[in-house]
Amino acid sequence: MMWQKFKNFISNEIAYLIGAPTLIMLGIVLYGIFFDYWYTDVYNIVLASILLYILSIIIRFLGWMSGKINR
Repeated sequence: MMWQKFKNFISNEIAYLIGAPTLIMLGIVLYGIFFDYWYTDVYNIVLASILLYILSIIIRFLGWMSGKINR
């Protein structure tokens, strides 16, 4: 039972680690298409990906806390 929870946790974290940079890259491509301006600085792209990942962790934590409070 514990292994199943750990496996789900690891798969969720891997999905968020892959999903955050993917969303940033998708946003950069869409922004470049619509406004004809392309970001080329890798540092800013990585920083935005890290911030999006941290924001997703905070949102998940707040959702977990609200679920605990409602019960």
